[in-house]
Formats: sequence, structure tokens, C-alpha cells
Amino acid sequence: MKTTLGLALGLLCAVAPLLAEVPAGKPTDDELRIRGVFDSALPGTERKNSLRLIVHPHFGDLHQRDYLRVPFGLRYGLNDRLELTGEIEGFFAHGIGQAPAFSRAGLSALHLGTKYQFGETWGFGWVTAVGFDFTRPLGNPPGDISDGLKHFAPYLSFSRRLDTAPDWRVFWSIGFNEVRTTALPTNLRENQLGADAGTLSGGFLREHGPVTYTFETTLSSSRLSRRFDHDVITVRPGLVWVVPRRFTFGDGGRWVLGAGLKLSEGPDGFDVGVSTKLRVNFNFRSLWNTPKNHP
Repeated sequence: MKTTLGLALGLLCAVAPLLAEVPAGKPTDDELRIRGVFDSALPGTERKNSLRLIVHPHFGDLHQRDYLRVPFGLRYGLNDRLELTGEIEGFFAHGIGQAPAFSRAGLSALHLGTKYQFGETWGFGWVTAVGFDFTRPLGNPPGDISDGLKHFAPYLSFSRRLDTAPDWRVFWSIGFNEVRTTALPTNLRENQLGADAGTLSGGFLREHGPVTYTFETTLSSSRLSRRFDHDVITVRPGLVWVVPRRFTFGDGGRWVLGAGLKLSEGPDGFDVGVSTKLRVNFNFRSLWNTPKNHP
């Protein structure tokens, strides 16, 4: 479907003048989760009736792959504790690599997720949430942008602010990634476990105005699958920046830029990577709350 990306961008341009202005400030927990920069799911959820359109192109693909991935989707707060997320990932040949520009385009992945926040159930300021993510490939995408696998990943997440330094927050989470093959060939990245694996993550965040500095450490182990006995340790230092409006265009979106370094040690040896991604969030809520004109 070569026109998929064009139709998506056309839709965004059409609805942009109607979108509500999102105030600048610190990134929310969902905005902080920019995969490849910061992977952990923090406990915060969307506010009740909040409906956000999310677009986050993977700019790192411009120098790593022949195709640029552009996920876009919606996240909705059913109430102040429960949220739902649905995303479709599109792709197109960007022309910088070996594939000619726009020679191929289409849909490559589906992501569905939900998260429920329990609040401070543990005491001592710890906020707790439970959730899951489901992802699977769509169509027949190029092998270098899809691992060809289905993933079902439930998790428990915890975080708290430090009493003596409220700009600092510590977090940890525990989860499990159930992996299933599809009709597509399996294409694993460096130190990616292509089997069921348990995960344990932890780290800290430091907020400084519109910038949040992140440090995340993850241990993944496929020993529970009884097929492999591989372990992967990943360390990700990075930052997430809410871009000031003077550096963006349009009034209806909130631009969040993430950049991070990935250091991993696993069955494929030691691997280093860099990731840069942009996420743009649009808030539809004002469409439902538009003041009525009275005579």
C-alpha cells in the first residue's frame, strides 16, 4: 500500500487546525516511554477522557535502514487510572539508502496496550501499575524493520519520588515477554532474545525543566522458556526533551524528542547503539468541550 503514508500525513494536515493546544512542560510517563530511548513502562496514566493522537517517526532509521518507520495511533483515558493504546506502524523508503525514495511503503506492525494504576498501594510514596503490550507484524514488511514475531508482554511497574529531592524519581518493573512465530521469517537484532523471557528493569529519572534525564538497566533471561539459557543485560542512559513551541510548527501538538545510548551484553557479545526519536502528541479533548455560543 504505497499511498498509506501519504493518506496518514494528509489526515494529520486536515485535522491539525482543529486540535487542542497542549501546554508545554514536563513529559508525562507515557511520553517518556520512547522505545529505543527509554523502554520501561512507568505507572502514570492518561487523565479521564483524554484522547491523544500520537505520531513518532524513528529518525534513527535514516542512517541505519533503507526504510523509515512512522508509528501513529491513539491513547485514551477511560478514567484517571485506566488507559488504552492502539498504534499502527507505517513505513516508506526514505531514499538515503539503497532503496529509491518511496519505492516501497505500507504497514509493518500493530501495537495494542493497556495500563491500570493502583496508586500508592505499597506506602512510602510508591505508585504501582499493571499493564500489557501486544505487538505483531502486519503485511510483509522488509526484514530489517521487523523481527517477524508476535509479542505479548504483561508487566508490573513501580516508581516513587525522593522526599529530599522531588526532581528525582526511582523506578523498577518486572515483566514477561511471550514470543510466538508468524508466517514471516524471524529477524533478530543484536542480543535480542527470540524466545519467552522474563525481564527485570530499574533505574532513575531526573527532571530539569522541560528535559528529563533517564537511566535504565534491564536484565532479560530466556531461561524460563526451557529452550535457551541466554541472558542479556542492557544499560540505557538518555534524555527526553519537551521541545519549546518556538522550535516547532503548528499550534496543536506537543513535540517530545528523545535521544539515548544503548549498551548491551548478551549471546551475541557486546553491542553499542544510538537512538533518536521524535514523538508528537495531539489532544482531541477540546473537540468535546468547545464552548457553545449563546445569543
